[in-house]
Amino acid sequence: MTTPSKSVGDQRRPSISLPNSDTSGATRTRRMSTTKIVDQRPKHLMLGDFELTNVVDCEEYVLCCKYSPTGEVFAVGLGNGTIKIYSKTGQFQYVLTDDDTKTRRYPVTCLKFYASKDDLKADHQKMLAGTYTAGYVKVWHYPTQQCVYTFDEKSRQPLTLDFNCNYTRLYVAGSDCVINCYDFTTKKLIRQLQASESRESMDGHKNRIHAIRSHPAMETVFLTGGWDETVHYWDERAPHSQKHFAGPHLCGDALDIIAEHQVILTGSWRKNSTLQIWDFSTGELIKDAFQNNATSMLYCTKFCPKEYILCAGNDKNEAIIYDYSILQMVGGITDLENAVYCADTDVNRPNMIVGSAKNIFIVNDKSRHR
Repeated sequence: MTTPSKSVGDQRRPSISLPNSDTSGATRTRRMSTTKIVDQRPKHLMLGDFELTNVVDCEEYVLCCKYSPTGEVFAVGLGNGTIKIYSKTGQFQYVLTDDDTKTRRYPVTCLKFYASKDDLKADHQKMLAGTYTAGYVKVWHYPTQQCVYTFDEKSRQPLTLDFNCNYTRLYVAGSDCVINCYDFTTKKLIRQLQASESRESMDGHKNRIHAIRSHPAMETVFLTGGWDETVHYWDERAPHSQKHFAGPHLCGDALDIIAEHQVILTGSWRKNSTLQIWDFSTGELIKDAFQNNATSMLYCTKFCPKEYILCAGNDKNEAIIYDYSILQMVGGITDLENAVYCADTDVNRPNMIVGSAKNIFIVNDKSRHR
């Protein structure tokens, strides 16, 4: 993977896509696959009361990563169309591939675990959905390494997805500016949401969508953002967006909603005004945290347990935890050799997994006060 250009004119170009990789030596099954633990740890700098506990060589470029709802395992989406599951300490568990992913080795761009509290079927709590630029979305039962369903998206490159708050819907978006709304129980496409043909209304996206975030409490409401520097509010019952605000330039999983504070977090891939906080009701900018003194150019932004914010990206090649209330750095990892395209925190405290080049850096919080 090449590092995206940092010039202003190229700020719409960092789409997370890789050419086909030579994976002749890639692992196929759990028995054959091994985890390479890097003994000579790559260049890095630790900040605050955090420690680097492991570096996992995933053998292919890491484009997305996600902790499971319990935090016991995490999933990694790779540039060759493979998903790998690791324990929270970085021990290899499973590899998820099938005939589709072996035939068309295109990148996995987004991962989300199924985590319905109302679904009493134990097997359903071990499901994981992922988008593939080859043109499909796959739902896996990862302990058995079986694909349980494939959504056909071959007319475009799906780049991002999210479940609604009660896990009855799956929203998928990508290269064509359209959001597909699926009934997750029946696996049927219910409707497509997109901009109208009106030139007078900005009621949908005009360029690639790289982020979807469902509202944590409103089951039909979700937000989207991408290259056209707008964030749109959607209700799945309406064909076009309900309203929008302009500003954020989103190139990854850098959109979140904090229901308790009724605010929106965005992380932009640019030199300044990277992390921003917006009022959910009005769409007005509340805080431009790094208007002049920027963090990295952000690919990832999310709200973390116990009032923290995770920001990760390239330029400074880092993943940093900030205190939400005062927007001051708590700690993290910086000065990596390669860009950080993805990161996540577990459900209990700001322990991190950080994806950079072909490695996952496992960074744990040592503080007893958090």
